[in-house]
This record gives sequence, structure tokens and C-alpha cells, in this order.
Amino acid sequence: MNPRTRIFLTMLATLIGGLSLVLYTTITESILFDTLSFCTSSTSDLVLGSTALIASAMVAGFIATLIVVKDNFVPHIFISMFLVGKLCFVALCGHWHGPLWFETGLHLSLIGGLWLGRYGAVKFPLAPV
Repeated sequence: MNPRTRIFLTMLATLIGGLSLVLYTTITESILFDTLSFCTSSTSDLVLGSTALIASAMVAGFIATLIVVKDNFVPHIFISMFLVGKLCFVALCGHWHGPLWFETGLHLSLIGGLWLGRYGAVKFPLAPV
């Protein structure tokens, strides 16, 4: 694979992986669980919502890895940096839906789910080589 194709696939995987992460987390937080919040949501909503967030991050990581053809993890680094930047932005602006440790845990679970999705795609036997 030539360098131009590799750079194009890296940018495409970052864009599509990031947009799919935003789409799936928005569906999870806003539509399925109606503003998942530590203060107002029930315990079952918190457990199911957190699990759905991890699953949505895993799907986004899986998609990004399949686009970049398994041997490049740069899109996952960029998406992880976006998530850390989002957490810092939310912390500075004060747009919290709960305590700091809860929001930090949700963002760290998104990063972990993203990398678990990458691991699953690398181990997936039908992925392109």
C-alpha cells in the first residue's frame, strides 16, 4: 500500500470512526436513555446506559480499524485525543450531568471501548489483511 493511500485511509477512518462514535453515543445518551445523568437516572438506567456507551465505542473502534486495514492505530489515537479534549472542555465550561468522577469514568469507558473495538477487529477472522 502506497503512502498516499495509507494517509487517506487514516483520515477516512478517523473521520468515520469519530462520527460514528458521536452518532452512537448521542443515540445512547439522548434517545434511548433520555439524558443519562448520575443525579436523575435510576440505577438500572445508569448500568444499561454505561454498558451501551461502551458498546457504541466498541462499534466505532471496530469500524475505524476495518477501514484502516488493521495495521494502523493512528485513528484511535486521534479519536482518543478528541475524547480527552471533550472531557477538558466540559470540565472547564461546567456542563456536567453529575459528579466529576462519573463524567470522567464515562469518558474513560469510551476510550477503553474504542480500543477494545480495535482489539476485536484485529482478532476478527474476516477482517481484510
